[in-house]
This record gives sequence, C-alpha cells and structure tokens, in this order.
Amino acid sequence: MSVIVLVHALGSSSRAWQPQIAALAERHKVLAPDLPGHGEAPGPFGLEPAAFAVAELIAAESEPVHLVGISVGATVAMLAALDDPVRIASLTLSGGTAHAPGVALQRNLMRLMPTGMIVALMSGMYAGGRPERRPQAKADLRTAGKHAFLTGLAELAALDLRPRLADLKTPTLILCGTKDKENIAPAKELAETLPNARLDLIPEAGHIWNLQFPDLFTAKLQERIA
Repeated sequence: MSVIVLVHALGSSSRAWQPQIAALAERHKVLAPDLPGHGEAPGPFGLEPAAFAVAELIAAESEPVHLVGISVGATVAMLAALDDPVRIASLTLSGGTAHAPGVALQRNLMRLMPTGMIVALMSGMYAGGRPERRPQAKADLRTAGKHAFLTGLAELAALDLRPRLADLKTPTLILCGTKDKENIAPAKELAETLPNARLDLIPEAGHIWNLQFPDLFTAKLQERIA
C-alpha cells in the first residue's frame, strides 16, 4: 500500500482534497494535513513551519511517500522534499513556483482589503469554480485569515529555490492548468530546472483544478503511483 501525502494551498485546508481522498483511500494510505494556521491546525502560518510539519509527517512513515502539492502547497512540498529527498518516491506539483517575486504586488493589494473582501474575491477560485464547494472554501479562507496570506506571500516573494532544485532528483510531474496563466511560466521553469521532471498542461483547468476536474486530477496521481 503506497502512502500519498497531499498538501493544500495557502488559505485552504485538508478538506479541499476530499475528492482525491475518497477516490484513493481504498487502495492507498492517504495523509492530508492541515498546514499551520489552516483548518484545525494551530498557527501561525509560515513556509518553513509548514514544510517542517509535512516533513515530520513523512518521516513517521516506514516507506518513501508520494508527495503532492497544489499552489503554495507545491512550494511547501518542494521545501519538505529538499529536507530529505530519500523519503520521497515521487513529487506532483500543481500550480507551484520556486521563485515568485511578483507576488509582492499581490500582497500589497491584499493589505488594503478587509478579510470579507478577500474571501468574496477568492472563494470561487478556491472552490474550483464549483458552487457546491464555495461554502467550504469561504470557511477555510476565513479560518486562515488575512494574516496567513500576508505572511505567506511575503515569504514566497523572498524565496528562491532555483539554486537548490538540481539536488532534487525525485521523479516529478509538474501540472498547470491552461487557464492558470500566471503560473504557466513558473511551471515550465520548474520542468526545465528539476533534473527528473515532466510538464503536463491541463486544458481548460484553472488554479485549484483538483476540485474543478477531480476525476482527472486523481487519474494523474494514479498514473504516478501505479
């Protein structure tokens, strides 16, 4: 039985992986932690504490795990994998980046917004465009709060993992939706920089597309694990 670790996006929670957990849990051990300051996990949020929490979870397993991250969760997954690459059987990174100085502008804009506006603007994307998922997305965004976004975006703007990626020889699948336009270039950069990576652009998919096209996302994971 393979072990799969699913790392959610900044402002989300483990609940955003419900379709994948339901589909994969019969044949695999699926772990979907809440990152610090998200869901039921105490805060505050930070990239390093988040990566440490994921790395601790992985270290407790007897066999290498299949590590999956989406959005900022993909960056957290890379940080955890770099901590102990031998513990990672495969990586799947969706909508992630190793270097994102442009998010500093996004952070400055978010500083001016009240939390309610942030929730209203982002809940559709965090629901994968599915109305039935929107209440969950709103609740997760409120739980994480504005401070988690400001911290996460500030740390992401200052981070540059590119010099370290040559050390990460784990088989890696880079995913990005064709409608997630701002993350296509970072996805291509990851695929070109990681030594053992392959890029798969997903037609019509947005940023949180594991909820938009859950069966397709799960199929991509099953291809990696089979």
